[in-house]
Amino acid sequence: MTLQTVDAIFAGAAAESAESVHLVLADGSSWSYAETFARAERLAALLVESGIMPGDRVACFLGNSRPLYEFFIATSLAGAVAVPVNTLNTARENGILFEDCGPRGIVAQAAHLAVLPDDILGEMAICLLADGQGTEFWRDYEGALAGVAEPLTESRSTPESPALIIYSSGTTGRPKGIVLGHRQLLANARLTMNVLGYGPEDRFLTLLPSFHLFGYSFDFLYSGLVRGCLVTLPAFDADEALKMIERHRITVLAGVPTMFVTMFEASRRAGRDISSLRLIDVGGGPVPTTLIRELKGLGIDTVESYGLTEITTVASVSLPGVMAPEGSCGPVLEGIEVRICDDHDQPVPVGQPGELQFRYEGFMLGYWQQPELTAATLEDGWLRTGDVGRLDEDGNLYILDRIKDMIVSNGYNVFPKEVELVLHEHPGVQQAAVVGLPHEVRGEDVHAMVVRRPESRVTADEIIAWCDQNLARFKVPRGIDFVAEMPLTASGKIRRFVLRERAREGRSV
Repeated sequence: MTLQTVDAIFAGAAAESAESVHLVLADGSSWSYAETFARAERLAALLVESGIMPGDRVACFLGNSRPLYEFFIATSLAGAVAVPVNTLNTARENGILFEDCGPRGIVAQAAHLAVLPDDILGEMAICLLADGQGTEFWRDYEGALAGVAEPLTESRSTPESPALIIYSSGTTGRPKGIVLGHRQLLANARLTMNVLGYGPEDRFLTLLPSFHLFGYSFDFLYSGLVRGCLVTLPAFDADEALKMIERHRITVLAGVPTMFVTMFEASRRAGRDISSLRLIDVGGGPVPTTLIRELKGLGIDTVESYGLTEITTVASVSLPGVMAPEGSCGPVLEGIEVRICDDHDQPVPVGQPGELQFRYEGFMLGYWQQPELTAATLEDGWLRTGDVGRLDEDGNLYILDRIKDMIVSNGYNVFPKEVELVLHEHPGVQQAAVVGLPHEVRGEDVHAMVVRRPESRVTADEIIAWCDQNLARFKVPRGIDFVAEMPLTASGKIRRFVLRERAREGRSV
């Protein structure tokens, strides 16, 4: 029988691959699948003893760590809904989020306590501190686990139960909690892994934060499904990641372009043995073709995937071993329907850009306590993504941009990712991001932020000349700002609104 709850995956691994190494931390300490699941059973019992009921929300405020992965399994065992919180959140953001989902318990690390409001903590059934001494509100995690009399061995989840609420980032006003079910999470995971070909011999490294769905799925869930080894970095660090790849013979990675551009810069990887790597999945932005070629020359296959939290992770992924058309993230996964629509929800011809819409049984269960928004997003069973894309004649999907990020200059639509791909081709450019700046005549101007490669002295004029050779004139940036680094979200994506604000401030000086 196909296992269809998160805890069942790890129960199976503990029973059938008990001695297989599940988790390795940066300091080299490691635990088997049997050891991880035994601790998760104790944590689940602790939650239930404290009054956590099926369907209750339990939050965690944890970076990548042993307690985080135990938490995901334990909440599933207890029938609770896990609410992983972004560790970069402020106290204000956490207050709004907690008020919205009403968690009855929380597991956190000491470093994040300052941004957790006491008035909310006082109302919770249980507060566990993963790495410190107990206080007025907090119980010591290890001590509490040790005090459990009987582990919880009978799961309280069903395939139709909600497993996670992931809150969207970068929005204003009321938070948007995306509710994801066990059955949908595991169905999408299996579809994706059928394409990527992960197996028990694979060794995963967490570049992404696992409180984000990309990291939760590609690292925690996928490694558990194939019973592979998960090597955990508490946070992304390019040099440390390369060391871990070499030391632990990592075979597969998942992350966003900024991570890999930084990691695989020639001088940084010089002298490192990364020959164990066979496959990298890149999501969340355009993948520089120069990087793909460089990695291919090292024997590393690079694929690009596209997904949304509402899709329960992935909608399309390019095929390993097959050179996808430049800029494509491959065909949609089996069982997922796709259409490209204009502003009036009418399908457009093949090759033309429009809003990406998908239909599939594995979507989110809905937005937490927002039925009207859920109905509008999933009208007639089609998910409105808000992303601009196109399909070619072979069914390959191209992501052009977010609708809200599209630039309109002199009446022409400019998609930032198209310009960024050209910028990344310049030998002096390490990273680039494009935003639109208001102009009283043209509507918006195309403006680029660039991180130079080490030792590069490329000038703004040289970059603009490069773009002139490779882009239609209306797509060419009218201004270039050089920056030391890009402002990133916790999951490594570029925070465009920050760049937009900085560029506007610079223009007004």
